[in-house]
Amino acid sequence: MAHPGFPGCAAATDVPASPEMSRRAASVATAGVTLFAFATLVLHGASGAPTSFLFAEAVTGMTFVVAGLVAAWYRPTIPAGPILLACGALWYVGGYAPIGRPVLAELGFAFEGYYDLALGFLLLLLTALGGGLRSLSLIAALAAVMAARTVGRLLFLDPPALGPGYPPNPFALFADQPTADGLEVLSNLAMAVLFILVGAVGVRRLMADGVVARRARRPIIAAGVLAMGGAAFRAAEYAWATATGTLLVDLPDPAHEVFQWSLFVLRTLVPIAFVAGVLRTRGEAGVLAPLAASLGTTAGSGDVPTEGSAFRGMSLGDAARRVLGDPSLVLVRARQAGTWVSEAGLPVDPPRTVGDRWTTLIGTPDTPVGAFVHDRALLDHPELLEGVVAVVRLALENERLDAALQAQLDEVVASRARIVAATEEERRRLERDLHDGAQQRLVVAMLALQEARSLAAASEAPPDLAVRLDALAEELTAATRELRELARGIHPAILEHEGLGAAITGLARRASIPVEVRLDIERRLPPVVESTAYFTVAEALTNTQRYAGASHAMVHVADTGHGLEIEVTDDGIGGADPGRGTGLRGLGDRMHALGGELQVRDGHDHGTTVSARIPIA
Repeated sequence: MAHPGFPGCAAATDVPASPEMSRRAASVATAGVTLFAFATLVLHGASGAPTSFLFAEAVTGMTFVVAGLVAAWYRPTIPAGPILLACGALWYVGGYAPIGRPVLAELGFAFEGYYDLALGFLLLLLTALGGGLRSLSLIAALAAVMAARTVGRLLFLDPPALGPGYPPNPFALFADQPTADGLEVLSNLAMAVLFILVGAVGVRRLMADGVVARRARRPIIAAGVLAMGGAAFRAAEYAWATATGTLLVDLPDPAHEVFQWSLFVLRTLVPIAFVAGVLRTRGEAGVLAPLAASLGTTAGSGDVPTEGSAFRGMSLGDAARRVLGDPSLVLVRARQAGTWVSEAGLPVDPPRTVGDRWTTLIGTPDTPVGAFVHDRALLDHPELLEGVVAVVRLALENERLDAALQAQLDEVVASRARIVAATEEERRRLERDLHDGAQQRLVVAMLALQEARSLAAASEAPPDLAVRLDALAEELTAATRELRELARGIHPAILEHEGLGAAITGLARRASIPVEVRLDIERRLPPVVESTAYFTVAEALTNTQRYAGASHAMVHVADTGHGLEIEVTDDGIGGADPGRGTGLRGLGDRMHALGGELQVRDGHDHGTTVSARIPIA
């Protein structure tokens, strides 16, 4: 079914409109041909045919019938099934020639060998996938010559010419033996030439096909060429025997009988090869299980990294080429707005079917996720192609979902980073506002209070006024100190003016336990990195002093060039759990927003280590 936007594209799941109807029709036809074969064999037996003849006749004809049924069921997209069933019926039509009964014998002899015409048509159909005018003209010429031979045998052949014991020919209108012989010789010679041409065309087209076509059709072509060779020899022998009265190859019995039957057996190689190809193709689909299992571990990259897999390290395109056996196969991916990209991610034109390069869509025609551009011969393996398309479709859809999820994740990370940056900027703004606003006002109030105390002392004010002014001065001093500590907690001024090293050294100096500091920092870092590192150390030291019962702590901060590594270790009782408090958990969230990580290793009575890594862009 062609995609409306891409002429020549076809979905791998396309099948005839009513495959079940085709299969039912094939089953009915098989039953009809089988009954016809049974009736023919009964008449042969009644006419005294030997058992060996009946067995060979039955097996040869039923080979076509069984192959036709298999083809109709498993290859409903091509007419191989009906053609093979027709071959079986025509085989038994020719079997009426030696039966010796009126009318049936003449009809059987007149229409003998038409199964070769059907086999020739099937051979060209399979090798050319639809043939062309040249193939159709070749088959039409062969049909015309065979029809001329049939007319000669029916209308001109003298009954005694069929051999002793044959009944009179009821269809002989002219009984002209020379004319009958002339038509027999000319028609059979022409048939021999045409059968050779059919085989030659098949071989030439096979040699012109790609690797996939030769691999898929080689057995059928080889069998078809042998069958056409057998048919050509048979026609040439008829011509020779009619013209000279002797056989082209005269062997003593029983070698002669074996040789003649061998010519018929050559015809059965075509249905046998066709059935073998169907079974082999269905067996090849077994490789889809490991392919699907391998692709199931793909993390959106389109690669197949599974250890021990036959497809380990392969891209989707490489895996498809290997399974389908088509090194020329190209996988293209569909993107939004109808654009397509190659396996390397480069823009390409929409895929189209051109010549022997066929396009199979992956996905639905309305929303394709990709397409295979491959050798047209892969259409001979519909089950395998459909299976690979189904597996690759899942992989491409997973790849698309992974890409969308990754884009959302990147946006979340970016938004969290923006929130952290905005929060850090707000911290600095609040610290500046407190320092330049409320803190300065308190300082001015303190100066005014000191001036009031001086005036009170100079004017011999009541003693209780001086006491109250002193108490008020102490409250203002305490408020200024607390406001300074609050501003430092929001964003320490030393961090902004002197850097991370000085700020961490100040934390260690104000700690209630000895803190050893090791700093490997030789540059100023981005403000958000310095702020996050400072509060990580501050939170770790606060927990150490409040809960760990430690007598000593160590802080190590190192700039590796690509990231800032922080480690705070104490010798306390342990028991730190980021899940129980908001401090470390909040720091962990902040680390993740910056693409970093925070770890707490609790030694259980042997101290605690808080380590963090912050990437530096």
